[in-house]
Amino acid sequence: MGYLHSMDSDYWCCIVTRDGADTISATIDSMIKQTAPPKFVVVVNDGSADNTEEIVKQKSEIFQSIYVVRTNSKARDIRRVPKLLNFGLDYAKKLPKTSYMMVSGDDNELALNYSEKIMERMDGDQKLVVASGDWLSSRGRSNQMPHGGGRFVKTSFMEQIGGKYPVAYGWETWLLYKAMEMGYKVKLYADLRYVHLRPFHPGNLFGWGRAMYSLGFPTYFVFMRFLVNFLWSRRGTQSMKASVTMIVGYLSAKLNPDAVKGMLIEDEGLKTFVRRFSATRLTRLL
Repeated sequence: MGYLHSMDSDYWCCIVTRDGADTISATIDSMIKQTAPPKFVVVVNDGSADNTEEIVKQKSEIFQSIYVVRTNSKARDIRRVPKLLNFGLDYAKKLPKTSYMMVSGDDNELALNYSEKIMERMDGDQKLVVASGDWLSSRGRSNQMPHGGGRFVKTSFMEQIGGKYPVAYGWETWLLYKAMEMGYKVKLYADLRYVHLRPFHPGNLFGWGRAMYSLGFPTYFVFMRFLVNFLWSRRGTQSMKASVTMIVGYLSAKLNPDAVKGMLIEDEGLKTFVRRFSATRLTRLL
């Protein structure tokens, strides 16, 4: 008999959206139809000009615990995402506390028992504080870090690190390395799948390259990762174009730090940990 997650364990879901009318209906359906549905959903609607809000309102008639936070910003930057998630985190403080938070985009479609399985595994390991399934192709490797929508974060850990994401390049990976620096575990489960309903855009890797600079990854590691991804270009998101975009993003920050002034992680202790960890991570890439 498999381990059953605690009946006391529950979660809430934060969905960040802008002009997500084409996919947000399927995303919300995927959440609320889970075998373990969220206690509530906070949708952060970042200035949508389409009928996203109308769709969310319709869904709230089916699942009444949907709350909406609205912004009017037109900025589009990778650092905008943590700011929006922080809006959701602030709003959730008004609502009943849960064991976990789930992060989602507006184009996620989860396996029916996805949330139940994630909580089951996290409940079974008190050191495991961040976990996700995998949205890559069958070539995705289980030693990758948690990523993307469908990411679960333990509430007690989030509170320990201040309850917010840094609004800087590298915010998502910062959470993972912060957990490991503090002696916790993070895990990607390749057998738990979810689908992004919109295609991946290689241009996103420019911001990821800047994130690697922001987090203090040593240059040798970045170049080795680039070479491995470039040569093994058919796995998942790492096309040749994506690999080149990533290295350009990194070099644009390293060679012109003024261009990213005020946009970087300022946790020097974490950067020291990242540099030490890089050698171990490099062996996984080879």
